Amino acid sequence: MQNRPSRISLGAWAVSTLMLTLLVALCVRYLDEPLAYYIKNHLFTDLHWSHLSANLPDLLLQVVLLTTCAAQVLYRARLRMGLRDAITHLSRLVAWAAPASYLVKSLLKYVFGRVNTRYWLEQPELYGFHWFQQREGCEGFPSGHMVVIVTLLAALWRFYPRLRPWCLLLGVLLGMALVATDYHFLSDVLAGAYLGVVIEALFFWLLVRGPQRPDNPAY
Repeated sequence: MQNRPSRISLGAWAVSTLMLTLLVALCVRYLDEPLAYYIKNHLFTDLHWSHLSANLPDLLLQVVLLTTCAAQVLYRARLRMGLRDAITHLSRLVAWAAPASYLVKSLLKYVFGRVNTRYWLEQPELYGFHWFQQREGCEGFPSGHMVVIVTLLAALWRFYPRLRPWCLLLGVLLGMALVATDYHFLSDVLAGAYLGVVIEALFFWLLVRGPQRPDNPAY
């Protein structure tokens, strides 16, 4: 087991981050506005869809709290039973990565201060980023739901390869739903998904693949 990421791994992360940054920049510049207008002018002409999407509850914090508590209880229980298998590693990873992903998305929303899609549709002059301003309606980037949910899906993807098609499907459907309901711009969703992958990978290295410790057997 290595005590640090290989240069190849760091290089791959650097390249993927650069590519994602360029993709997000292109979306911000060319795709986000026309796509949001298209959705408003086509999907939202359906009154049922408009009413349904306008009344979706935001349960992300509750999901994070319940997931974190359940993962922590499961991890402690399996340690007491002397079990150090995939479920044990997964529960430990989730117990740390889930709340971390929520904190990261909250911090980044404040830093970027990007107007959310629905607020922008009412006030188009606010389009863009309002850095560190904490203005009303400016908490769109990155998508918090994508950050948190993709973090959890990435953990499942890593430990249970048979679930990977379902993880991918759920992630794509969530992203499409967030865009199709005009809760987020496309770039918000892409950035959130990538951050979720990064957070999961970081905590996996710290908790499972990092320096050897008494409670960290090789995986």
